[in-house]
Amino acid sequence: MLGWFADLFRLTWGLLYWNTRKSLFRLRRGRARSPCQSPSDSGRAFETHCDACLHWDQPARFRRVCPLLVEGQDGFVCSANTADVRPFWGRFIGYYGGTLAAIYAVGVLTFFIFLRTIGYPVSIVHVGLPFLWHKVPQARSWFFVEKSNRAFAAGQTSEGLLYLNNAYQFDPTNYAAGLFLAKNYQAGQPRVSDDFFERLLRDHPDQHGATSQEWFRALLSRGDFGRAATLAHTALLTDTARAQVWIRCLLFTTRQSGDDAPLRQILVNRTPSAALWHRVLEAELLLRSGRNTEARALLEKTWPGRSPSFTSFYQINALIGLGQHFAALDLLAAQPLGRIDDEAGLTLRLEAYAASKNARLLQAEFDRVLTQLNPPRIKILCAHLIRHPDLALFTKLCTRLERADFALTTENAGVWFSLLCTAGAVGNDAQLRTFAGRLKQASNTPFSSLNAVAAFFRGETVEKRITSFLPILPLPLEVTYALIERYPVALRPASIVSPGKS
Repeated sequence: MLGWFADLFRLTWGLLYWNTRKSLFRLRRGRARSPCQSPSDSGRAFETHCDACLHWDQPARFRRVCPLLVEGQDGFVCSANTADVRPFWGRFIGYYGGTLAAIYAVGVLTFFIFLRTIGYPVSIVHVGLPFLWHKVPQARSWFFVEKSNRAFAAGQTSEGLLYLNNAYQFDPTNYAAGLFLAKNYQAGQPRVSDDFFERLLRDHPDQHGATSQEWFRALLSRGDFGRAATLAHTALLTDTARAQVWIRCLLFTTRQSGDDAPLRQILVNRTPSAALWHRVLEAELLLRSGRNTEARALLEKTWPGRSPSFTSFYQINALIGLGQHFAALDLLAAQPLGRIDDEAGLTLRLEAYAASKNARLLQAEFDRVLTQLNPPRIKILCAHLIRHPDLALFTKLCTRLERADFALTTENAGVWFSLLCTAGAVGNDAQLRTFAGRLKQASNTPFSSLNAVAAFFRGETVEKRITSFLPILPLPLEVTYALIERYPVALRPASIVSPGKS
């Protein structure tokens, strides 16, 4: 057995050594002595002994290195003349390649069995083929995604986030996992949340718009208005498809932060994406500086017809803020069909009637909307009632929802949370308890944080900042704006214009 192992070692070394020596011999074209034949022999085939096999335990095994070796009467001899001695690199490749392939196959099979034993949904093809190796971490990622789903379903939020974090680490291309983590860390670990959002922006440029919107909502909800304004400023100039949303975001956050610098930067920017908003920004800065007469003169002018529809919305909303309620309503009525959509028009009419204290027109508009309720309209009504609390109107809304048997689903959960906040804002404690109970019942968890939210609206908590609770509430953007307006979290300069369409 020892001899066999010794010859195996000689084979491993000899395949490289003797082929190299023979290759050098061939390069010298016979000027050197044969590296493996006995120098005392004639050098002729079948007469010249082989010196290379003398130290092997079984000399015949040397044939695996050199097939020219044959057994003669007086021992092992070479079957080639000295000039014909040559290397056999094919054997070197075959033995070494075959050995490496066998080791690789055993390694692949072992690793595959190990992964399958754990439960990773991998294929042996993915483990075995190098160009499919990227599928292995993806499979491991989905394994942890499934574990996180089960943890969330069981109400184990911490475990669910841990599993999902593992999933994202294994597969950074899993955008959905990264976004979910970023959104769920925003309440307890905002810095971690921001790191995830920055990574998503960097690694998923094709999702830049969606990521920016989610990050903005996170920053807004926790009251980081300065950073939210910076994000909105950048997005306004780059995300032209959503520019009308971003200009609204920028106006709102700079009002909250009291920093006009982002607006002034756009005002001096002459690129087409910035020039669209120069009229709006000029009027806004005039209002913020208290130059209301100049602002009104600018707002009452006819702005370019090709300007974005938000400019018309802004003009009307600003006129309402200046107390020009009927002029604003006339301008709204004069807008071409489709210029201002249903949500924006409803927002403006409700704001104008409430600001002018015209209870009759406000009641009529409210009744009209109640006959054709849908989630977007409920959102607008909730935002209005948060800004202008009216218990009677809210009671009408709740009665209409009860009659319509408005179901709580995943798709309209934001509307139900809006109703919860509206009940708190108008002071309807009974409805606040009802909505809180309905949301808890629909959840797989106790959702005890809703108790803190309810206590905030009742004034029973030491915490007075609405941004302490907004990160845990999946609210529509317009309702978030309304809540921050109603319960301000930072000093801001006086502004006549109230928020408009989200």
